[in-house]
Amino acid sequence: MQTSTGKPLAAAAAVALAALLTACTAPAAPPTLAAPAAPAAPAAPAGIDQIGAAAGCPRPALQIDAADLRQADCRTARGHYTLVTFTTERGQRDWLELAQMYGGAYLVGERWVVVSTPPLLEGVRAQLGGRIESAHHH
Repeated sequence: MQTSTGKPLAAAAAVALAALLTACTAPAAPPTLAAPAAPAAPAAPAGIDQIGAAAGCPRPALQIDAADLRQADCRTARGHYTLVTFTTERGQRDWLELAQMYGGAYLVGERWVVVSTPPLLEGVRAQLGGRIESAHHH
């Protein structure tokens, strides 16, 4: 009998048996008394103040402070930004779907969005990362 790739099953079984025997005959690792290392915590998404600082706005004016998102207004000598942070990725996706119906440019990061003009978003992106998305009004 042959597999769909044309190799005999006996050869595949021999390879599997060799791997199994090697694993079974390998010496066991000595026991250790040290506790296993805890997995690294994921980096927290940027907050309103961090995003505002990247935009040159050290004290963004908070407009919405809800359970699922925070939104702030940021006005600088360079221009105007709207900063939004989200508690969930789903909330961010839903917000973006609605907002993009109105057009505009969005710098999108991990559970945060900055709304402004593309040149201003490039400056924030250089500091925070993210991707710029543009939407046209329908």
